[in-house]
Amino acid sequence: MKLIRRDKATDNPTSDADSGATGPASTAADSVAASRKGRPTPKRRESQGRRGPVTAPKTRKEAYARQRQLSKEQRANRTTTKPRTVAEQRAALKAGDPSVLPRRDQGKTRKLARDYVDSHRMLSNYLLWLFPIMIAGVVLPAVQIVVLVVFLGLLVEWWVTGRRIRALALKRFEEAQGNNLSIGFYAGTRAYLPRRWRLPAPQVQRGDPI
Repeated sequence: MKLIRRDKATDNPTSDADSGATGPASTAADSVAASRKGRPTPKRRESQGRRGPVTAPKTRKEAYARQRQLSKEQRANRTTTKPRTVAEQRAALKAGDPSVLPRRDQGKTRKLARDYVDSHRMLSNYLLWLFPIMIAGVVLPAVQIVVLVVFLGLLVEWWVTGRRIRALALKRFEEAQGNNLSIGFYAGTRAYLPRRWRLPAPQVQRGDPI
């Protein structure tokens, strides 16, 4: 009896169907992948678009809002960038880098106050020398009068200094950060320290105009 011989093409009909069904799809996927690999990665400014022109704030409210926005951007940049070492942090603080300055040292008025203190001679420069007298005033009642006079003189000096710095800030920047006494207290707390201990480090010499 003669057996009928089957063709290989008819033995597995599903193989041809599967290959015919998946062939064009896989070819299209390969072409898409190849086109994606050949495309250069777009730059950040191209993907985000160009920023519009920056205008100066017209009111104090807009200036405060912009300052808060800049502070948020600085904090975001600090979280994404590589953390600095202790030596780098201190060097940046000594140079007066705004990104590492404490909150009390930030602002144009504070920078102006530091320059004013570093370029002027004040009674507060000798405050460290007066500490022994202040300690003696606790024991000797007669010395307490001297201590009281010194404190009153310092308060007057701080108020006058704060008034001058605030007037300069209003003249140059059309705004001032704080009142006379707060600015003067900031200046006085810097003035009693020796120059080599001050942070940020002095940017002007004594006697230089500011």
